[in-house]
Order: sequence, then C-alpha cells, then structure tokens
Amino acid sequence: MTNREDVAKAMAFFDETDDIVLLHQALAEVAPRAKKMVGQMLARGPEEAIPPPAALRPARTPASPAEAMQAVRATSDFALLQVLARSIGRRIEAVEIAASAEFPEGARVTVPANPAFPPSGERLAGTVEVTGTTLRVLLDNGETWSGPPSLARLSRHA
Repeated sequence: MTNREDVAKAMAFFDETDDIVLLHQALAEVAPRAKKMVGQMLARGPEEAIPPPAALRPARTPASPAEAMQAVRATSDFALLQVLARSIGRRIEAVEIAASAEFPEGARVTVPANPAFPPSGERLAGTVEVTGTTLRVLLDNGETWSGPPSLARLSRHA
C-alpha cells in the first residue's frame, strides 16, 4: 500500500470515529510537525511555495485505529499531512457540536479542572453559561471554565 492509500484509509477512519481522545491525540501529533514543515518551507522561499492539501478523498474501507495512528506518524509529505489534519479537525468539530447539544444554557454540569485531553483529575461542578464548540461554565467556586463540550458531563445533582 502507498502512503496516499494509507492516508485515505486513515481519513475514512477519522471521518467515522467518535473517539474524541484519539482525535485530539492525532491532532497533537500532526500540529507540531506541520508547523515545523511550514517554518522550513518559509525559510527556503516565499509563502506561495507551500503546497496546498493533497487532492485526496477518504477510502471506502477505513483503517483500524492503530493503522490510522500509524499513518499519522508515518506521513512526511506536507500535502498529505494537511489533508489528514483537516480530516481530523473536521471530525473534532462535528463531535464537539454534537456534544454541545446535550448542554443547554443553565444546565448543571461537571467538568475537569484542566480542560485538556485526555481528561484527568478533579471534576468541578457548575452551570453552563454559553454553549457551542466551546462551552463556558460558571463554576460553583465563582471561576469560569472554558473548554470542549465533550469534556463536560451532566450533573446528577441539580
């Protein structure tokens, strides 16, 4: 299989998965590499020399989670890396939009103290102030928390 085929299968996987932690992990692996590549290209020439994303669509058969992550790690072609990043980013946005529907303004929720993936540590209670791809929660301690809706959970105590 070629790198393009691996990327197309990875795109198909990322387009289907609801594993938000894995999606964030994949994006965290792509972003610093893409940034470094852009810096190297700009050091050699004008911005116009940066290639656009590859003209590639998802494969009919998705990769397994392990194969998709392997494609992320093995892709060194900037155009292919861009198309992977876009696929991952679009799916994260879709998952976050769907998650935000569960949390209308005024809903009682718990959120992790640190809005990062994977979620860990203490959970804090509060009330949703603003919903959307980023949730803003007025915590019971008076502070404001902002982060992805997928990290929030409806509170069992109203």
